[in-house]
Amino acid sequence: MSYKKLGKYITLIDNRNKELSDAPLLGVSVQKRFIPSIANTIGSDMSKYKLIERNNFVYIADTSRRGDKIGIALLKEFDKAMISQAYTSFKIIDENELSPDYLMMWFSRPEFDRYARYHSIGSVREVFDWKDMCEVELPIPSIEKQREIVAQYQAVENKIRVNEAICEKLEATAQALYKHWFVDFEFPFSDTEASLSDTVAPLSDTEALEVSGEAPEVSGEALEVLGEAPEVSGVASRASATRGYKSSGGKMVWNEELGKEIPEGWEVKEFQTIAKVTSGKKSKGDLGTKYPIYGAGGITGYSDDYLFNEKIIIIGRVGTHGKVFIEYEKSYPSDNTLVFTPENLYFSYFILKFLNYDELNKGGVQALLTQTDLKQLKVLLPNFDLKLFENYVEKPFILKSKIEIENQKLTQLQSLLLSRLAVGEEERKKITV
Repeated sequence: MSYKKLGKYITLIDNRNKELSDAPLLGVSVQKRFIPSIANTIGSDMSKYKLIERNNFVYIADTSRRGDKIGIALLKEFDKAMISQAYTSFKIIDENELSPDYLMMWFSRPEFDRYARYHSIGSVREVFDWKDMCEVELPIPSIEKQREIVAQYQAVENKIRVNEAICEKLEATAQALYKHWFVDFEFPFSDTEASLSDTVAPLSDTEALEVSGEAPEVSGEALEVLGEAPEVSGVASRASATRGYKSSGGKMVWNEELGKEIPEGWEVKEFQTIAKVTSGKKSKGDLGTKYPIYGAGGITGYSDDYLFNEKIIIIGRVGTHGKVFIEYEKSYPSDNTLVFTPENLYFSYFILKFLNYDELNKGGVQALLTQTDLKQLKVLLPNFDLKLFENYVEKPFILKSKIEIENQKLTQLQSLLLSRLAVGEEERKKITV
């Protein structure tokens, strides 16, 4: 495949905001997306800022302080936007020769990041300037072929986004039920002193189907996956419809330890009474493909070894705090994590989800949590069997887990599609989307 220099197809643009447009002010991230700018513009001369339009590119020529990534993005969300004058902006001369989306796929490849970093020059700061950008070489097939490649890639990308939206909805539903029962104390209650299990028996299949059709906008495949989701909403609706404990006049008592009223009969105990707390171990790197390696921010790679073969909860110990992960099968949490083996998986998950991590932080420059603090964490336990709650929210979480696994595979497929941009047509045909 013949490669062509990019300089022939692109041109600089430098349109200043002379008329003081109110277009949104955007920054550029190393995730190769535009983000709302956090710059303090009070007192700034906004007429010096640049204006860009849809399908324009922006990149940060200074590459020395962004790790191994290059800050570059293609404007798609707005017709017009404003950027810092420090950014370099350009556009494609003829979009019937080179597709902006195809070019953005090329920029999204890790190989481009490495190329740009290698060709960045400077003593105080390293710069990948406009001349360097024009020297970039890439394969440019016919515009029809470019659009076909882009369509394949975007189909995967859209599927990932739909899946992410479904996952958010599933978790939000379960979270609403947790808050209703354990924060607002409106857990199902019968003033005839019927048992909880009698009061809120799980929904039948028929009842669950009555609340179907909540996500009609998603694709056919996604709807097939979401087929079970309405039952989740049904559970929440039914629980809400049942008389809540507190609003029904259920007896509340003052708890000195928590400094607030709690339902009578509930107890405050240490977290270690309901969950075993341990630390992960240092991983040997990306040594395999079988089991996920967890860092503080999520999956960082895969290993052929594993540390746990059970349902666990993982949070960051060092660095990133506030992200909570459930792993159902074999996994390898790194030494940057704390691992919880709980009696009640989802109840414990939400305790960690709502935790104030700033209060527990023992680190200075780098945030740090200790096992001891998490073991001694005071938690409020109800006087009814938590299995009732677990049974209600298990289904959405299992479904969410399946969708997340699907997204991991789709993300790998995305990477494969990007890597194959540099190969010929015959190799691309081997990839099935």
